[in-house]
Amino acid sequence: MKTILRIATLFVAMATYAQNEIYPENTSALTEKIIALDAQAFDAYNTCDLEKVKTFFTNDLEFYHDNGGYSKGLDKFSEAMKNNICNDQHRKIIRKPVIKTFKVYPLDGYGAILIGEHDFYSAENGKETKTGTAKFTHVWLLKDGYWKMARVLSYDHKAAQ
Repeated sequence: MKTILRIATLFVAMATYAQNEIYPENTSALTEKIIALDAQAFDAYNTCDLEKVKTFFTNDLEFYHDNGGYSKGLDKFSEAMKNNICNDQHRKIIRKPVIKTFKVYPLDGYGAILIGEHDFYSAENGKETKTGTAKFTHVWLLKDGYWKMARVLSYDHKAAQ
């Protein structure tokens, strides 16, 4: 009986973790879903949880950055995060979204587009200093029940004033 209970608990836990999403029935629900996913993805980014970060992107991710150029592939993106964003335990770059700038647009049969602005901060010794701002476009794909970012554009980077 204990074995059956353990197996049942395992299946419930697996089902809870899996997204198994269907396309939201209206624009409001889509907007809510995409903004929530963005928050989850960038919480993992801000804490350098690289394994969790990977779950939010497609393997064929295309990343376009006005200062850093183009890269393709989740492995390259992950490696760049490890070597640049997450390489110093004492100094951390943090992304904070400017939610009032967010707009979500449906992509029928594919997913959604999220555009907006975000601010960047440097956190050092418990103190955050704003370092810049930028615009972004995230193309989200809903495939096999999972939402993942397939294309990321990060542009119009400006230093903090």
